[in-house]
Amino acid sequence: MFHCSLLSPFNPVLTASIDLPCAETLARLWNVLSPFHLQTHFQENVFFDGAAAELSSKRAVLCLRFYNSDNRCIVSLKAKAVIVNGISRVEEDEEEIDQSAVLTVL
Repeated sequence: MFHCSLLSPFNPVLTASIDLPCAETLARLWNVLSPFHLQTHFQENVFFDGAAAELSSKRAVLCLRFYNSDNRCIVSLKAKAVIVNGISRVEEDEEEIDQSAVLTVL
């Protein structure tokens, strides 16, 4: 799976996930896109749900996202996903939170 996030004039972030058949296809795609590459964001995502799948059963995702190991942490809630013509659109609320406080409870 290839994931790419783009800045867009219509949405703050547009994320595309493409299921590629093989590593060779990924290499060809990377060769086409690499001249436009500006920055790589390394991130770690920690997902949460209840024991009875209370969030996922309602098509919601709660996540802590750590960026570039630079003490930046975002809590993200995505919900109300709608798929039209194979394209998923989802509402997302994000808030930056203190990474050190988060790490004390993880």
